[in-house]
Amino acid sequence: MKKALLHLNHALIKSLIQPNDVVVDMTCGNGNDTEFLASLANLVFTFDIQLSALNHTKEKLAHYENIHYIHDSFEQVSKYVDFANMYVFNLGYLPGGDKTITTKKEITLKTLKLLHDNILLGSQIIIMAYIGHEEGFKEYMLFNEYLKDQKEYQIYETRALHHDLAPILVWIQKKDSK
Repeated sequence: MKKALLHLNHALIKSLIQPNDVVVDMTCGNGNDTEFLASLANLVFTFDIQLSALNHTKEKLAHYENIHYIHDSFEQVSKYVDFANMYVFNLGYLPGGDKTITTKKEITLKTLKLLHDNILLGSQIIIMAYIGHEEGFKEYMLFNEYLKDQKEYQIYETRALHHDLAPILVWIQKKDSK
């Protein structure tokens, strides 16, 4: 089930990215999404608050020349990136890492609000939310409540119907005002 959503997530991303696009991996983690994005886009910015995650990914993906590694919280994205065609969030904790270090609901919400204020027509936000742990569930509930009121965006959500704790895939794009 988790793999099915991951495949769906990657299929969606692949269908949206153009070769000249700038993409932001908001959570570098183990580098799997960073690698996938770097294989499709012109330029990838990847963020992580854990230096060990960035260093591991940098070593793993040394053959890619189109990745900028940023040791900072994704809430600081506007300090480093003026524009991106896509922002990809893989929320939660570092797989195989310290499960007490997670993305935080307040920071995720603050960042989504920042992106909504600055996102241009044609830009996308892709979020994989993991609700199977307490902070992930709270995080999802908080940003989901916020998204319900965002009428200038098209927002799609995909989840496994019979698995209450399965990850949730969210796709956000700005509506054409015409």
